Amino acid sequence: MLLLVCVAIFMLMLDATVVTAALADIRSRFGASIDGLQWVVDAYSIPLAGFMLTFATLGDRLGRKRMFLSGMAVFTGASLALTLADTIVQLDALRAVQGVGAAMLFATALPLLSAAFPEAAARAKAIGVYGAVMAGATVLGPVIGGALVTEFGWRSIFTVNLPIGTAVLVLAALKMPEPPRAPGLRTDVLGSLLLTGGLVTGVFAVTRSSALGWTSPTVIGLLGAAAVLVIGFLAWQMRGAKHPLLDLAMARKPGFVGTAIVSVGHMATLMAAATYLSLFLMGTLGYTPLQMGLRVIPISVSAMIAAPLTAIFAKKLPISISLTATMALVAVGMFLLGGFGHHDGWTHFLAGEVIGGAGLGALTAANQAASLTFAAPENAGMASATFGTLRQVGMAVGIAGLGSMFSHVAEHKAASGIAAIPGARAVPRELRDQFVHQVGSASGHQVVAALPPGLRDSAPALTRIADQASIDALNSMLTLGSIVAAASVVLALAAFAVDRRRVGRRASEREFTTE
Repeated sequence: MLLLVCVAIFMLMLDATVVTAALADIRSRFGASIDGLQWVVDAYSIPLAGFMLTFATLGDRLGRKRMFLSGMAVFTGASLALTLADTIVQLDALRAVQGVGAAMLFATALPLLSAAFPEAAARAKAIGVYGAVMAGATVLGPVIGGALVTEFGWRSIFTVNLPIGTAVLVLAALKMPEPPRAPGLRTDVLGSLLLTGGLVTGVFAVTRSSALGWTSPTVIGLLGAAAVLVIGFLAWQMRGAKHPLLDLAMARKPGFVGTAIVSVGHMATLMAAATYLSLFLMGTLGYTPLQMGLRVIPISVSAMIAAPLTAIFAKKLPISISLTATMALVAVGMFLLGGFGHHDGWTHFLAGEVIGGAGLGALTAANQAASLTFAAPENAGMASATFGTLRQVGMAVGIAGLGSMFSHVAEHKAASGIAAIPGARAVPRELRDQFVHQVGSASGHQVVAALPPGLRDSAPALTRIADQASIDALNSMLTLGSIVAAASVVLALAAFAVDRRRVGRRASEREFTTE
C-alpha cells in the first residue's frame, strides 16, 4: 500500500514541477507568452485544487480504491494525449485534464495510508515517508525534467508517465485493499463549480494584470467575479449544501486557521518562485535544462532529509510551533535567494535553496500530520483534501502573482534600456516591442539569438539590457515572495495565539460552571 501510494504521489507532484525544465523549449516551440507558460503550470494546479474536495467525498462514499484507480487511469491517459499536443492551447487544456486525475489521486492517498496504518507510531512513519516523497518529487521535478528534456525533448516529460502509470494501475487493482466506506455522503456539484470557477477567474485576473494593469476594468471585473464565486461557495457550504464539500466545523477547531495559512504560504512563495528561478538559470545564466536541474537539487536533498525527521519529532511538539518554525525557514530561504548581482553565479542561491528546502520538507511532513487531526478517521479524505486544496490554491496564485511581478519588472526595465540605446528610435516599434515581450517572458539573453535583422547590430547592448532586466525582475519577485512568506509566519502565529486564548477561555468557563 505505502509503495503504491508513494509512487502515485511522486508522479503527480513531479508533474506539478517537471514542466519547469521544459518551459523554455515549450516557449520556443509554440512562441508562447509568459501568460501561456503560467497556464502550463496553473492549468494543472487549478483542477487539482478545485476538485480535490469533491473527489475526497466521493472516495469516502464510493470507495477510495475505486477513486484511486480512476484517477490513475485519467492521469495516465492525459499524459499520453499531452505527448501529441500541437498547440499551447491544447497543451494547457490537456494539463487541466491531467490535473483532474491528479485530484482523484491526491484526494485518496493520505486517507488510504491512514486506514492502512491505524497505529499512531506506524502512521507517523508512513506519513514521514509520504512527506519525504511529496517534497522530494516537488523539487526533483526540474532535475528529472532537465535530464529528460536535454536527452529526449520536452514531450518526454509526459511519455515517462505511461509505463509507470500503467504499472501502478495494474498493481493497485490486484493488490490494494479497499478501506471501509462512509455511508450517506453525496456529491456537492454546485460547490465544486463555484470553487473551481472562483479559482480560474481569480488566477486569470492575476495573469492578465501584468499586461492590462491592476486598475484595468477587465482585471477589476475578473477579481470581483472571483470574489463573488468564492463567497458564494462559502455561503453555500454554510447554509445551502446538504452534503457540503467542506466541513466548516473543522475551521472552528483550534489550529485550523494557522495550518491553513502556512499551507497556502509555502506553496505561494518558495514553490511558485522555483519555477521562475529555473527559467532564470536557463534564460539568463545560460544553463541547459539538465544543468539547471542539478543547480536546484539542493532544495530536493534538503527537503528529503528534513521531512522524515520532522514526522518523527513533530508529534512531540504543538502544531503552532512546528508549523510556524518550518514556515519561518521557508521565509528565510526566500530572503537568501534574493539580492542576486550582475556578477554573481548560481552559487548565490545555494544557501537559500538549502534552508528553504529544509523548511519545505519539514513543513510538508508537519502539515500532512496536522491535517489528520481535524476530522474523524472516516472523514480523513475531506480533511486531507481540504489542506491539499489550500496548497494548490497557493501554488496557482503564487505562480500567477509572482509571474506577473516578474513580467512587469522585466518588460519595464527592457523598454527603458532599449529606449536609451543610440538610434533606437530608428528601429520599428514592432521590433522593439517584440524584444521587450520576449524578455518579459523570461527568455533572458537567449532572446538575442533570435533577434530580427533590424536589431542585430545592437546585440551586445541588448544582451546587457536583457540580463539586467531579468536580474531586476528576479530580485523583485523574490522580494515579494519574501514579504508574503514573512507575513504568513506572522499571521499563523497570530492565528495560533487567538486559538490558545479561546481554548483557555473555554477551559476557564467550564471550571467556573463545575464549581
